[in-house]
Amino acid sequence: MTPRSATDISPFKMAFGLEAILPVEMFLNSSRVEYFDVEASPEGIQLHNVLMEEVRDEASKTVLQQQARTIAYFNKKVKVKQFLVGDLVLRESAASQPTITRKFKAPWEGPYQVTGLVAPGTYRLSMLDGTPIKNAWNAIHLKKYYQ
Repeated sequence: MTPRSATDISPFKMAFGLEAILPVEMFLNSSRVEYFDVEASPEGIQLHNVLMEEVRDEASKTVLQQQARTIAYFNKKVKVKQFLVGDLVLRESAASQPTITRKFKAPWEGPYQVTGLVAPGTYRLSMLDGTPIKNAWNAIHLKKYYQ
């Protein structure tokens, strides 16, 4: 077999699926150049592409399984806070005024009364005299007030 010149390999083939060959390998008859079969190459590439789809499908299934295990692990540690309409709650003061940070400020404000449920875990509050508070509050920023 005679060595191939650099013009025998098109840039298209190098960019789309074939492995790059060094010029030294082409002129010194390396085993990669010597045993390269031009007719078998497109079939090999097609087979490789078909197999890659299967590998990608398996990888995506594995990723989904791992995500499900991670979600289950973290969700078993979550303690859900649920309040009923009419419950008295304290509101986290850092959540209501995030720009004001004082060392000796009370960490909780209130008590407030739960007046409505906006979404699971999100509540509407009002003062004890019935004045509504304009924002809805997430349950992570609230805690039950006991008298």
